[in-house]
Amino acid sequence: MLSYILLISVLFFKSKKLIWTSVYSYCLVVSKHLLFGPFFRINKMQKEKRIEQIKKKTFGLIGLSGSMDSLKTKDIANAIGASEATMFKYFDSKTDIFETVIRDYIHGRPINLRAEEIMTLKDFKKALRKILYFAFDTSVSRKTNVSLLLQVSLKQHMLSFENYKSLKDEVWNFLEDRIEYGKKHWDFPKSINSKIQARLFYYAPIMFYIQMEVFNAKSIEKFDYEKVKSTHIDNFIKILTDKLKN
Repeated sequence: MLSYILLISVLFFKSKKLIWTSVYSYCLVVSKHLLFGPFFRINKMQKEKRIEQIKKKTFGLIGLSGSMDSLKTKDIANAIGASEATMFKYFDSKTDIFETVIRDYIHGRPINLRAEEIMTLKDFKKALRKILYFAFDTSVSRKTNVSLLLQVSLKQHMLSFENYKSLKDEVWNFLEDRIEYGKKHWDFPKSINSKIQARLFYYAPIMFYIQMEVFNAKSIEKFDYEKVKSTHIDNFIKILTDKLKN
């Protein structure tokens, strides 16, 4: 009987100690969060702000020079008013900065098309125009981004393949899906190759844009981009609906 009482007493004190240990640990975690949480949040915000500053300055410098290869890490460091050592606290290398800048563009394209929302040929034409609005974006930032993509693509960098996959996911898959849908509901000929037509629709205006804006062919001759868009859409729809040619 006595041994039983002793056992109960030991278990009671152990459990009591365990409870106090748990309470102490909880209080310690809470106090750390209250005392140091704001500091860590501010520090994280400062880090993110610094990263954005480096990316923005790098992008601007590339826009001025027109080339990634001619840009040095020292140039970027001077632009942000810091040392190269400070810059490498946030990025592993100059290449890492370039890749981050390009990747932001690849995954930030404002196209966002949903095939299930396009149920009429009229809506399909609107979607095509949305794609072309992006294709003929003549902003300075777009020109710099396209120039960067051309440079990495010529080097067969992994980002060029990432860009291709991104376009396939957000543009070509949509076009292919709606062309196949059109065969059933919009009287598109069944002989149309949706994969080929989807890529031709996108690449034709992109090459037109590159010639005019990136290679500056617009200094030789200029075109009304609104007319170019309308002509391209009309021709594309004609291909998709002209049974005689298909």
